[in-house]
Amino acid sequence: MLGMGMASAHAPMMFQKAQYWPRMLERIPAEAREHLPHRARVELATPAIIEGYIQRIEGAFTTLRDQLRAYRPDALIMIGDDQGDMFDEANNPTFSIYTGDEPLWGRSARDAFNTPPPERTKLVFRQHAPLARHLLGGLIERGFDVANLAKFEPRGNPARGVSHMVSNLVPEVDPNLEIPLVCVFINEYYPPLPSAARCARLGEAIADVLRDRPERVAIYASGGLSHYPGMYNAGWIDQPLDRWILERLERNDVAALEHLFTFDSDTLRSGTGEVRAWISVAAAMKRPATVVEYVPAHCTQTGCGFAYWPQVGGNEPTRS
Repeated sequence: MLGMGMASAHAPMMFQKAQYWPRMLERIPAEAREHLPHRARVELATPAIIEGYIQRIEGAFTTLRDQLRAYRPDALIMIGDDQGDMFDEANNPTFSIYTGDEPLWGRSARDAFNTPPPERTKLVFRQHAPLARHLLGGLIERGFDVANLAKFEPRGNPARGVSHMVSNLVPEVDPNLEIPLVCVFINEYYPPLPSAARCARLGEAIADVLRDRPERVAIYASGGLSHYPGMYNAGWIDQPLDRWILERLERNDVAALEHLFTFDSDTLRSGTGEVRAWISVAAAMKRPATVVEYVPAHCTQTGCGFAYWPQVGGNEPTRS
């Protein structure tokens, strides 16, 4: 049974020491650097702001980690995008699930900023293959044409391994990498993209497929909120949009979230598309979320949001 949900950003700079944070904005295109907002320039010039952001991010991960530990899941579904690590132009499915028995591996986000991917610490993630295969079959029965990844073969970036939507976050909530994973990938970057409504239906279907399973299952939406890596507006964060999304989660207003991406906007492109995974989890949970933290950190280029959906009958939700 799917009993608990989580969601957070996964930007690589979130896991780096303060000394490296300004270097992320230094690497964005010159056009974007020239048009950084005032708040970003203040952040770059004020080490205390960066240190405070890091403490808040660490505190938010502590809350998610404690919630997951209290739930004691038998499996953890990681749901989010790939961004060209697992997939390439030869095949980039809208929805896919890794169903193989072979453990996945990825690279640590905690190694020093300039460490090349092949030299980063290799992380190995256990898989819950029977549950993954059950989920695949159940989703197909419910009208979702989900690609079956029965073999782990990262084609887009073989040196990185599995997408950072997995490797950046799992160690934060399961430091010993003990909980078996089920990895569900959504194409959130490369048009044509699934609608928010379709992602909501996916979440509902995931919950329905798992309803009678004996395992205690948690699900984690990886990525978001607003961010625009590689674009002219990199380093900007749409705080009103992010806060609107978080408020809808607190109100359990999935119907409102389904209207996202129904029109084209600069602030809904690129990394903001990762909100699709949050919508899937919100629809799967069907209850109000607890928003833990929101850190509009320009040096991460991301509106860093953190939320969870507590287990039914568990402890009362608390804020960090």
